Amino acid sequence: MIRRLDLGVVSPLASQAIYHGLADAMQATTPDTIVFCSPAAPYFCVGYHQNAAEVLDLDLCRRHDWPVFRRKIGGGAVYLDQAQLFYHVIVHRSRAPFAVDRIYARYLAAPVLALRRLGLEARLAPPNEIEVGGRRIAGTGGGQIGEAVVVVGNVLFDFPDARMARAWRAPSTPFRRLAREGLRRYLTTLRRELPVCPAPAAVRAALAAAYADTLGAPLVGGALTARERAAVRAAERELARASFVLAGGGRRDAGLKIARGVYVFEGRAPGTDLRVSLRVRHGMVDALAVRGRPAPDAQALIGQPLAALAPPAAEKNPADAVGELLAAGARVTG
Repeated sequence: MIRRLDLGVVSPLASQAIYHGLADAMQATTPDTIVFCSPAAPYFCVGYHQNAAEVLDLDLCRRHDWPVFRRKIGGGAVYLDQAQLFYHVIVHRSRAPFAVDRIYARYLAAPVLALRRLGLEARLAPPNEIEVGGRRIAGTGGGQIGEAVVVVGNVLFDFPDARMARAWRAPSTPFRRLAREGLRRYLTTLRRELPVCPAPAAVRAALAAAYADTLGAPLVGGALTARERAAVRAAERELARASFVLAGGGRRDAGLKIARGVYVFEGRAPGTDLRVSLRVRHGMVDALAVRGRPAPDAQALIGQPLAALAPPAAEKNPADAVGELLAAGARVTG
């Protein structure tokens, strides 16, 4: 038996604190649990290894009353709102697969099956990207919190790519443009893919049925225990603390992830004013913008393998490497 918690529309903070609290309260005797909910208002959430101030324009978020939280599992900054249905899977670590890829394969099989039953050619691109036609349609993440293994995800009914692109802490206007174009090209939604967008209740029912089928156990409605409610309240206090939201921080040159294999980088050629905004898709140059003098024509690089153009890119920011290549070429031909 798997406990099912239909929590409906909850506050933005609660939509993150619920699975954190359930994981913190998890014991070996706690039933495996699947939660369905949606946030009551828009907000942003960054991954455990991110510092919110480094990846988001916090002043913009404050002006628009968009809360910003940080979660205890990995991944990048995400925009979340009422046009998304969340599913949270919380299981005791003793009952979950050991390998990360097997964890995702097991607990993301249901969203893939549910989307197929809704008429979409969905697939799981390992380890944890759910795609339709090569475009991401559901955000996912996972990790271990306390004694629990957690896998969380959302189904996108619609998505405001302009809002997401505005909120990123972008180093330049061309970088932001490449990022927004990447969202439009490599992210999709139910509204975009289906002639008639299904109601949230229909998607929730499809997800629940798919989880029962893929996990081989019925989903039985339940409620939070007193212990779990206390743990959720504690998680709310922790996740809302500015000191927690502004902790973390990873590589500054790691790039902005748009979807599986799609990143945007910003760089420059040392000793020149040549600046490069670069979008890479699966190791290929997908798009770029070059500024500065001299400004070589770089459009011929689109579609070229990055490794062949700039072998040092594996060791540094790829946009820096492309900038060096272009600057060297410009000096040779000039």
